[in-house]
Amino acid sequence: MNLILLITGLVQIVLSVIIGILFIYSASGIFQNLTRGINDIEELKNNNIAVAVLNGAIVLAIIIVVKNSIETAITIFSNTLRNPDAEVLTYVKTAVLMLGHIVLAGVIAFGAIYIALQFFMWLTKDLDELKEIKENNVAVSIFLSVIIVALALLLEPGVRIILDALIPFPPVTIQDIGLLL
Repeated sequence: MNLILLITGLVQIVLSVIIGILFIYSASGIFQNLTRGINDIEELKNNNIAVAVLNGAIVLAIIIVVKNSIETAITIFSNTLRNPDAEVLTYVKTAVLMLGHIVLAGVIAFGAIYIALQFFMWLTKDLDELKEIKENNVAVSIFLSVIIVALALLLEPGVRIILDALIPFPPVTIQDIGLLL
């Protein structure tokens, strides 16, 4: 049994659940901020499908972007576990770095979605999207939802590259890879 792999997998599961819950909760706050005048809890209780679709798209988009931060955080954690010289301070630094990756991805996701939707609503001045969604216009909600998810899919590779660039890999010498006689 590979103990490092087992621990890494367990940490990834726990981290995914915690991050998922936190970002889903935060997405609800983003929705409230973005849709002033729409009480999403009340609208959901009133079976407003348009609100549900848009709220779901925001959650999905954020998770699509943040998913990469969990993967890079796990890579950082796995590298630390494999370090035989790692001390408690090393693990604390690793935890801070992992948290930094996740927060960075979340900020990028939240910020980009918020800015893009504000910009899109500004461009479509003859359509009051929020009013339409509050009135349960599912077509408008689906349209905005597709824009949100498409934006997340476009952001995802760039965020992955940024996060990968921030992974602190240990230096490797020519001797380490066996190219020296």
